[in-house]
Amino acid sequence: MTTSKTTGATAPELAYEWLKNTIITLPRDEEMFLSEAQVAASSGISRTPVREALLRLEAEGFIRRVPHKGAFIPALSDSDVEAIMQARRVVEEWSVTEVAPQPGLVPDRLRILLDLQENDTDPVDFIAHDLEFHTAIIRAAGNPLMNNFYSSLRDRQMRMGIRIVMADETRKKQVLVEHRAIADAIAAGDPQAAVQAVREHLDTTLRSMKRPNI
Repeated sequence: MTTSKTTGATAPELAYEWLKNTIITLPRDEEMFLSEAQVAASSGISRTPVREALLRLEAEGFIRRVPHKGAFIPALSDSDVEAIMQARRVVEEWSVTEVAPQPGLVPDRLRILLDLQENDTDPVDFIAHDLEFHTAIIRAAGNPLMNNFYSSLRDRQMRMGIRIVMADETRKKQVLVEHRAIADAIAAGDPQAAVQAVREHLDTTLRSMKRPNI
């Protein structure tokens, strides 16, 4: 799956989406330099909108501009991964405690996403549906600030998650088991079980992300 080019999008928006897709599919332990000329040639977008897109990505913390070299995409360290996972824990555990007492809010959507994940063969699609699964729960919890904060983590999570499922096919199967446990706990209206399922899922994910070959 590649980042879609929305009909009517401006050139800077197209450049931004092209660059962001390049970043999120880069393995987390790899770094990269990209020049404006290189991006323009590869994406078919002129240098001025590419420059605007790079400035936007720099403001969002995805790249660092280096004079005379271009845009530097850093590797994600273990401490970066831990910080992201700690932030996820806060948002996701709170969200399931809000959603589980009202089980009619999301189970059908979660089951659909589980079915999609089960049939995904592309790691990018698999992780995109993974994030949709978690985002559906957070949106249902009804706190727009939590939702916006979680959305700000999305692309970093994409970059981390894609590498895991590329390196370990068994992790995909385990994710589905863990997601079903979360969905089942919500459907049963059991907040305590839902929190425990989320906690176990995030702990296992963190261990996978910190493996030497990831």
